[in-house]
Amino acid sequence: MKKSIIYFVLTVFVLSTISFVKVENTSAKENSSNSFVMMMKATKAYTLEIAEAMPEDKYAFKPSDSVRSFGEQLAHIGMSSKFLLGMFIKGEQMPTDPEVFANIGKMEKEMGASKAACIKTLNEAFDELISIYKSMNAESLSETFEVPFDPNKPTFTKEQGFQFIKDHIIHHRGQALVSLRMQGIKAPAYRLY
Repeated sequence: MKKSIIYFVLTVFVLSTISFVKVENTSAKENSSNSFVMMMKATKAYTLEIAEAMPEDKYAFKPSDSVRSFGEQLAHIGMSSKFLLGMFIKGEQMPTDPEVFANIGKMEKEMGASKAACIKTLNEAFDELISIYKSMNAESLSETFEVPFDPNKPTFTKEQGFQFIKDHIIHHRGQALVSLRMQGIKAPAYRLY
């Protein structure tokens, strides 16, 4: 009888611990998800404020001939975010035809000349990024992908893929900020969230 009670108590203890850990993991994912979504919404808002701050006739400004113009930086943020989202998160294949990349470069130049087109693609890219992230659960975020353009073909989780995309956005947004300031335009106040 005593053994039965001991086994029963141990079983209840183990099962309640497992349930607690599952609730804890779900809660941690929800907090992480809410935090990432909040930060991406702020990243979107700040990027759009920068896009709005530059007059359209200055979208072609380049701090140097070897870099993208202000507008091309914004077009690149929108287009590459969709491209990386496709490869890292949706499992789309990277194009292998060099002409595809040449066409993307042409599209960035064309789009970069239009303030409205840049703002449109930025909105679309951020909305898709946030929507897809919100639709994923902890299991799908822990799935892995291979980086196709790295010769070593490293693998990362999809959660890390979202972080890579965010980092890429911030990298190019910083370059756009330099162009904005070089035109004597006060940059919008930075916001973290």
